[in-house]
Amino acid sequence: MPAEPMHAEPTTAEAVRAAPEAPHQPARAEAPQPKIDSKVLLESAGLVMIETDRSKGTATAPVEEPQHLGRPRRERPKAEAQDEELKQVETKR
Repeated sequence: MPAEPMHAEPTTAEAVRAAPEAPHQPARAEAPQPKIDSKVLLESAGLVMIETDRSKGTATAPVEEPQHLGRPRRERPKAEAQDEELKQVETKR
């Protein structure tokens, strides 16, 4: 029994645009948030707001390097650069 071929109708961009759109819901206006006065809130909790300014602070003394304890490290000689080209050697075992 041969199956009947299905024919799909070609769609174009115009046909897609002509499709009815879902109705737009108006944007809900959110209720205005109450303004919170941070100073009043902190004072009611028994706290005090303190602002700092680096320019008004005292300069910290430079940290001195710690004194090295024990023996000083010995200087190892630097490895000399190799001038000649490396060669690959095949060995048999």
